[in-house]
Amino acid sequence: MADDTPPNIVQRFFRACLLVLGGIVALWLALELLAQFWGWLLLIAAIALILCAAVWAYRYWWGGR
Repeated sequence: MADDTPPNIVQRFFRACLLVLGGIVALWLALELLAQFWGWLLLIAAIALILCAAVWAYRYWWGGR
């Protein structure tokens, strides 16, 4: 049979600490991965922005207005 008593305060505190630690580790790993690809992401964003601006300029000046 399952024991329906709620966990005591020490178990709840320990689980909360483990969850916080897991969240910190996940954020640290995400930031480490982002730091490795940050330059490439900025380069891709800049190229996309330049292409969008070029398409807009072409349509504005040489398009059918």
